[in-house]
Amino acid sequence: MSKLIEQLRYVHLGSRDPEAAARFAEDRLGLRVVSREDGQWLLRGDGRAYCLAFSASRTQAVGLQVRDEQALDLAAERLAAHGIAARRDDALAARRLAKALLAFTLPGGVEVELVARPLDQGWRFFPSREIGQQGLADVALRSTRVAEDEAVLVDALGLRVSDWVGDAAYLALDAAHHRLSLHPSPATGVLAVEFQLDCLDQMMQAWYRLRDAGQAPAHGPGRRPTSGQAFLAFDGPDATYFGFVAEGRVPAEGERPRQFAPDAASYCTWGSECRIAEYGAQAPVRGRPHLREVGA
Repeated sequence: MSKLIEQLRYVHLGSRDPEAAARFAEDRLGLRVVSREDGQWLLRGDGRAYCLAFSASRTQAVGLQVRDEQALDLAAERLAAHGIAARRDDALAARRLAKALLAFTLPGGVEVELVARPLDQGWRFFPSREIGQQGLADVALRSTRVAEDEAVLVDALGLRVSDWVGDAAYLALDAAHHRLSLHPSPATGVLAVEFQLDCLDQMMQAWYRLRDAGQAPAHGPGRRPTSGQAFLAFDGPDATYFGFVAEGRVPAEGERPRQFAPDAASYCTWGSECRIAEYGAQAPVRGRPHLREVGA
């Protein structure tokens, strides 16, 4: 199936307090608020008009970019073949700062928005704090029907599986190991939003800042055996996790996906503690000391 998706574009999160959520994104993630209009807070992190949005609604959605409106029409046909009704929504496209938009819901309950010609900005991005942040890296999704969601994203939209951890699937759409991941869960929606940092040193600096603030990571710091990414995940607003990643490997062309067991070692080769249920909420791996013990 030919690829339709060209870029992971944005994440929209409903929030009980969107203003406080936006402050979190500025203070912790280095993003910058660029709009507070129409009840939504848009935050910029690179050359795009925005990559993260908060509003007082209950909506959670992931925005994926396609080439043009013809690609939206083709996506609608392919989705219909999977029994999924998709709708063109001009009003929502205007709110998302895109020329056109096609919205649908995956079988597992995740809202997806395909956008054509989303807005970019001509002026340079200046972060709210300099932490080496390069932009939106990937999004982890909770799903009640992972296998069906995977089939839709692969067969209809042309994403490809990079690896599996148990039933969890890591999905690629460009040269990176993955941009989306699907994780079995009794809930649905956005599990975690991660941003790319320049280097491992900056990720460790983020860990030190978290530690100095008296806050424990939700997972990490550690390194994923799937993508090779160093990672750090922490609590965010409204039961959504946020995090940073650094480094990581680029899979070779034609590389086959691997199957990992659903255990602690498959999520972190460093054996870091984890409080995220969808990742097993495991203690350190036996025989692999947690990072805090290494320097003790």
